[in-house]
Amino acid sequence: MNALRLLLAGLALIGSVVPALAAPVGTVNVGLQDVIDTVEKSFLPNPADPYGASPLKTVTADFFQRSTLAAKQREMRADGEMFFRSATTRDPLMFRFDYFRPLQQEIVSNGRTLWMYLPENRQVILSDVTPVFNPYTFNPARDRASNFLQGLPRISKDFLVVFAPDQRDIAGNYVLELTPRRATAAIAKLYVVVNRDTVLSYVRSGRNIAATFASLGRPEWAFPILSTTMVDHDGNTTTIEFSNVRANIMLSDSLFNFAIPPGVQIVKPPRGR
Repeated sequence: MNALRLLLAGLALIGSVVPALAAPVGTVNVGLQDVIDTVEKSFLPNPADPYGASPLKTVTADFFQRSTLAAKQREMRADGEMFFRSATTRDPLMFRFDYFRPLQQEIVSNGRTLWMYLPENRQVILSDVTPVFNPYTFNPARDRASNFLQGLPRISKDFLVVFAPDQRDIAGNYVLELTPRRATAAIAKLYVVVNRDTVLSYVRSGRNIAATFASLGRPEWAFPILSTTMVDHDGNTTTIEFSNVRANIMLSDSLFNFAIPPGVQIVKPPRGR
């Protein structure tokens, strides 16, 4: 199991929202819809922006990944660094995942091409993703997403969303349980931990996402996702935790392009896969 199971393989997202209320936090009453809105509106294109950019334009973060094989009671761990740039009316979604341990691996996309580089194998898998990330044809308010990052602006349309049984973690962050409405081969449940401080800022700002971003006490709160846990139909789980977050900083285009090293084998998957 690797990040592609979460990011690319089968996250054709699906669903609706079930109303529920969280317990008040201090003097602020926070409901399920507030938590969902904090996530979705952070990534939704802003019609007031001249390029249709979302409030959360870029993110860079460290990540720690833990995968558990239920049948073998075996755990695998990995870590690395993530870079992400939201789509606009001019540019597609771009991302980069650099794995440092246990094996080096690079997953890079400029929104037109996806590179998966495995240095140990001296091999790069090269895919055309133009049909997936074209900003002129993909509408997050209308279209089902093909991966988790692309689906963040529309989780309430793609999943049945409720609070997880514990509702909040030990630090008071909100835990959402997402169930696909249509069966998928890759995912049975998805759990998303949402930063309580970002949600509280959203509610205190009159539920105005622009005002929320202007009032955030710490810039890392702009990325509301603290962790995700995917559970497949065999009970295997993959958890990714984010830390050392920096949001809305300038990221060079070169981060999202991959220079294929000399002597590396290039593999192109058949069209339609």
